[in-house]
Amino acid sequence: MNLRRPDHSPAAAAGDDRSAYLGHLSRHIRRHAALGPVLLLGPPLICSAAAVHELLYNRADVVDWLLAAAVVWPLVLRRRAPVGVFWCCWAVAMATWALGTLSFAEFAVLVALYTVAADRGLRCSLSAAAAVLLGCVLMALRFGPPGSVNDVVVVLSGLGAAAFFLGTTVRAQRRYLVSIEDRAHRLERERAQQAQLAATTERARIAREMHDIVAHGLVVTVALAEAAAATTATDPDGARDKMLQAASTGRQSLAGMRRLLGVLRTDSGTERAPQPSLDTLPTLVDEVRRTGLEVRLAETGTRAPLNEQAETTLYRIVQEALTNVVKHAQDASTVDITLTWESHAVGFGIRDDGTPPSRTVGAESTGNGLAGMKERVAMFGGELYAGATPYGWAVTGSLGLGEPR
Repeated sequence: MNLRRPDHSPAAAAGDDRSAYLGHLSRHIRRHAALGPVLLLGPPLICSAAAVHELLYNRADVVDWLLAAAVVWPLVLRRRAPVGVFWCCWAVAMATWALGTLSFAEFAVLVALYTVAADRGLRCSLSAAAAVLLGCVLMALRFGPPGSVNDVVVVLSGLGAAAFFLGTTVRAQRRYLVSIEDRAHRLERERAQQAQLAATTERARIAREMHDIVAHGLVVTVALAEAAAATTATDPDGARDKMLQAASTGRQSLAGMRRLLGVLRTDSGTERAPQPSLDTLPTLVDEVRRTGLEVRLAETGTRAPLNEQAETTLYRIVQEALTNVVKHAQDASTVDITLTWESHAVGFGIRDDGTPPSRTVGAESTGNGLAGMKERVAMFGGELYAGATPYGWAVTGSLGLGEPR
């Protein structure tokens, strides 16, 4: 029985890293949200402070104050409508240019340009950048010192380009973070699906083990008990041996069930029992012989090395087939077990000479035991057929020698 241990695989470590990254990312987002009001009101307040100092120093009139407020304070709404706020700020700045006034309040246009470049697509960003470039040229032509117009254009255009490229960089970084977060969530979902699939596979494996242990043990015990009851008067010593064998089989099945329940209850502290293999196949044959059946085991070809799971699978197939013979076959006296070893597969056949009830020749059987056998064989890329033949019942198929899928 395979016990579950804490998962220290690279996949599990990668999953822990992804979980840690998601936690770090969520904390970063919460911190950014907490700073939202400061980031929103900071640029308008800075531009206002610079404009107020200049307007007071120049003793500006009411129109200049109103224009400065009109170009700065729309920035409060720049997150909701970045394009509209930009064009509003740019239009007011052009109005101040037309009136022949200038203040630090016009730097709010650069903040609005940054917001457009950070929150909107390339087309809107380039349109806004072209408008800023036009404004820089007009400002330099009207307010630049004689002989230094080109220098003013370069400086103002450089500030506009800096705002534009800073905004596009932030937008690219946001898109990258969103893609990383989406990928991390997708990996988390895939990890949960893989865990669910692994749990389903483990439940199916445990169900097969429970069926093999309980069904075989009970069937053999019942068969031995019935044989002992039938021979008590004529062969007391033989009947006694059969009852002792029935008790031994029951204890073995009970021990196997306890090990299985121990695996289900805990991940550690349970003794690992060796899985049945081909070396224990003669013991299984002898056990079934005591029920009165003549069981013959034959192998052809050179036995190839098998991994533990493949040997257990082959053993369980033979065990289930013998259990079905004891349980269902009527008037069966002989069971032939053949193992045919080839280069890449091992063929198996379990045939009896009994009469299966309510079966016709060629009809394939269904049932939990046979479904479990087919599941085991499918793990190794093999095939299995179980059905009636002109001479009784047969379970035949092949098992690949490679690793399980």
